Amino acid sequence: MVMMEEKRKMTKTPTKTEIEKHAIEIWFNEQFKNGVMNPNAPEIEELKECGAWSQAVSELMRNNHRSEIESDFIDYPKEFNVDIEQLFESNGLILGSRHTGKSDLAMMIADKCMEKGSIVVCFDPSQDWQNRSSIPQYQTLTIPFITTIPIKSTTFDISLLSPNESQKLVESFSGKLFREQAETPQHKKYLVVFEEAHTYFPQGCMKAKAYQNTVKMLSVGRNLDVSVLLISQFASMLDKFTIKHSVSQTYLGFTKEFNDLKYLRSLLGSTVQELTKLNDGEFLYLTRSGIQKIAIEPFENTIPKEQIFSKIPQLEPLKPIPQANSNGVIELIKLAVVSGIFIYAIVSMPK
Repeated sequence: MVMMEEKRKMTKTPTKTEIEKHAIEIWFNEQFKNGVMNPNAPEIEELKECGAWSQAVSELMRNNHRSEIESDFIDYPKEFNVDIEQLFESNGLILGSRHTGKSDLAMMIADKCMEKGSIVVCFDPSQDWQNRSSIPQYQTLTIPFITTIPIKSTTFDISLLSPNESQKLVESFSGKLFREQAETPQHKKYLVVFEEAHTYFPQGCMKAKAYQNTVKMLSVGRNLDVSVLLISQFASMLDKFTIKHSVSQTYLGFTKEFNDLKYLRSLLGSTVQELTKLNDGEFLYLTRSGIQKIAIEPFENTIPKEQIFSKIPQLEPLKPIPQANSNGVIELIKLAVVSGIFIYAIVSMPK
């Protein structure tokens, strides 16, 4: 109790500039709700009279207090270490709304895996990984086909493919990677990253024939040193088995989407409401030992990239149909007529 009182005394008081800025935001939001479009900026006295000033003070004090109380439970990037061994014993899952830092967190995890000698393969529909990650090479795909499994960390830019083509590509890749790992005695470790993971692991995918290789890789890939990292902004669109296979390495970011909160309640219980209070870059980190809160900063990379040019498989040309000359055609007709007469004579003979 004494520590709580000390925390309250230490809570940072917001500055006048911070209060004014937040009060104006509150005032404009209120005007918008009342249907007033493009109002003039209010004076400080007007903000105080309508209550926006006191509301801003209250909210800023409460946010500062909450941040300081929780600071003991937040690990920042220098202290945030990914348990690579645990990741390869299961899989990883990152959920949250748009612009909450999901890809930045995934890039940090991928970077740690590459430092440990693992090969990272990312299927990127937005070119974000191509531009910002530390994966050294990328390939832009225009057809849903990958000729060979990469032996260096690679980003596959699938921004030009439709969702259906992307799913076919991933299904083919998953089967090929699984077979190659199974046939190679000294196989390497692969981390396969799926942005927009709900495209490849939608509700009902466990029973669908079109997803069998992808599901197999997620389910038993760890037996062949293949781990999967799933990233999605639509938790409720993912099949529930994905969470079951990633529960020891799950990161949950901010969301207020009703269906997602309802979907995750079975995993978090009443703690699910904490997801609505997270700031950008903050996540609830679920492991076998419990839940903790972490915070990250935007991922930065300076590694130059190398582009791999697509190699479209060449189809063998069709063999031309041999052209028969007129004499050959006549000979064939004569042979057919003679053969027909001969067969007719045998059939017509009296028994």
